[in-house]
Amino acid sequence: MTRALPAWSITLLSVLALTAAWIGVTSSGLVRDLFLPGPADVWSGFLELLDDGYRNSPLLLHIGMSLYRVGAGFISGALVGTVLGLGMGYMPRLNAIARPFIEFLRPLPQLAYLVLLIVWLGIGESSKITMLFLAALPVSAIAARDGVANVPPERIQVARALGASRWQVFCFVILPSALPEILVGARLAAGIVYGTLIAAEIIAGSDGIGWMIMDAGRFLRSDYVFVGIFIIGLAGIAIDRALLLLERRAVHWAGH
Repeated sequence: MTRALPAWSITLLSVLALTAAWIGVTSSGLVRDLFLPGPADVWSGFLELLDDGYRNSPLLLHIGMSLYRVGAGFISGALVGTVLGLGMGYMPRLNAIARPFIEFLRPLPQLAYLVLLIVWLGIGESSKITMLFLAALPVSAIAARDGVANVPPERIQVARALGASRWQVFCFVILPSALPEILVGARLAAGIVYGTLIAAEIIAGSDGIGWMIMDAGRFLRSDYVFVGIFIIGLAGIAIDRALLLLERRAVHWAGH
């Protein structure tokens, strides 16, 4: 009886197979380097960017600016959205007031109001961070509201029967019960914010990884474009894994 391969080995084999196919296609000349640079060319481009930077700015500066925008927009939007969503789930009147605006904002493409934000706030950091804030807010608010709504009523009834006040019920019953959905919403919000950031930098940026990709594409530097894509992908995975680790640490009891 053959032993099944572990999941990590299957993942590694799939990555190696794709890399081998990439090397085969580029080294055989089936695709020009202009359209698909080989792994060696991408690595060489990465070293060039690391040594010389891009457009008189170090590569780490472009990465840092993108991460700063993600952090500022995500943290502020997730915090405000979570507080608002908790209030919406606990107070029906607040839910009736805020729900139409949250439901309108949630499906609205963020780039639809980027131009308006640029007119109001200029082309600097304020417009980008505000757009990222608005991208994170409705997702976090809905997750927190639904988390409160899904709290088993038996828990609340038991707490009240034991003499807990309204504030104690909220802090020690409702908030911990809603925390798993809040953290899942935070991960979803982070993904939306991250994708929105790259689009914002491409359209209205002068630095950052998204802008670097767009600008390098104009000069047909496909190797720089691929370097930027890999940086975006790896940074996105790192952010998601960090939030997943936080979720497992904070609500390790969820599902048990």
